[in-house]
Amino acid sequence: MKAYRRWVRCLTIGFVFTCLGCQGPTERLNAPPQGYSNNSNEMQKYYTVMVDNAMLHDMCIADIHFVPHTAEINGLGTWRLQSYSRLLHDHGGTIHFETVSNEEELTDLRLRNVSDFLASTGLDMTMVTVKEGLPRGRATEADEAIRIKQEGTVTDHDSDSESGFGGE
Repeated sequence: MKAYRRWVRCLTIGFVFTCLGCQGPTERLNAPPQGYSNNSNEMQKYYTVMVDNAMLHDMCIADIHFVPHTAEINGLGTWRLQSYSRLLHDHGGTIHFETVSNEEELTDLRLRNVSDFLASTGLDMTMVTVKEGLPRGRATEADEAIRIKQEGTVTDHDSDSESGFGGE
């Protein structure tokens, strides 16, 4: 009789664990690895407009938008240039390429690839210029840059009193 009860208990426990472990996949709150989620946040439309405005303010691409040491545009660069293509369609503008590379040939190839990419999206390239230069956004003032360089990285504890967030 004891053996029978043990078997019943083991089968019951196994059945419970099997049922708990066989649930369907949970819904994702963020976008899946490829494509978009049907479960988007209602605030997304506002953030999209803010990102578009920030991109139009800076009007730049950088080394991070390319496969390192090549002129090939990476996934992030593709997304950014597709966004610029949509944003610059009506009014055009100048996209600045900020680079730390001293290789003129690589810089020229990257500029050409950006122009070719934008042209391939149907953008009127007579209204768009792609050139090397700094972003148009608000730059850091020299005094602030020197202070940051001298202080180095500030911990969260140290920055509370200076930033006005938290603290007294």
